[in-house]
Amino acid sequence: MIRPNRRVMVFSAHAADFCSRAGGAILRFVDAGCDVQIHDLTYGEKCESPLLWNENPAITEDEVKEIRRNEIEAAAAVLGAPISCLDYEDSPLLVGPERRGEILELIRAFRPDLVLCHWKNDFLHPDHVEAANAVIWASRYCFRPGIKTDHPPCPAPEIVCYEPIAGIGPVVGYVPNLYVDVFAVWDRKVEAMRALATQPELPEKYGIIAAYRALEAQITANMKETTMAEAFVRLGTEAAP
Repeated sequence: MIRPNRRVMVFSAHAADFCSRAGGAILRFVDAGCDVQIHDLTYGEKCESPLLWNENPAITEDEVKEIRRNEIEAAAAVLGAPISCLDYEDSPLLVGPERRGEILELIRAFRPDLVLCHWKNDFLHPDHVEAANAVIWASRYCFRPGIKTDHPPCPAPEIVCYEPIAGIGPVVGYVPNLYVDVFAVWDRKVEAMRALATQPELPEKYGIIAAYRALEAQITANMKETTMAEAFVRLGTEAAP
């Protein structure tokens, strides 16, 4: 998956998803000379930010968004990729026809050959499923000339899904078929996760996951030397139910 000159788009339902689940891969893409764009659909102002609400019950939603904005920009700067937030609001995240059209426009404007997004069946977090469905929809309609947008049609990108909610892979049918060794970039991924200070648990939690995915990769993907890995599912090649 990691090779030079790729055009990579990363879609994230909430503020931190792109970093905790795929930050290592993003770093490796950037280091390989790829052009990477990150798009958060929301600031995670409701479901990802309980620390802010608990510390200051009088805080406003706009104030939470501003804090999360600063955090995601700092995290993305560590990863070396530009980021934007579509600010669709979360819990529930609702991506109707107009918003799907906006995502389609983003894909056509950038013309990626690879899109990273949430696992399509991460049903224990409906926001993740909503985001994945919208991104897959846009990725499968972006090449159709009958759909008119400001940008011309582009080839359909490869779609790869990153981790579901931590620890629920077996429940939601997430069986990785692709691993990325992130040991060499792990310290920078941790730095990026620490920039997301509203969620201080991320480095420890995803360190455990990365070590476990490395064990999987050693056994199932012949990646004998890896000790930290991120796991993905390339759509179209996932195991049959």
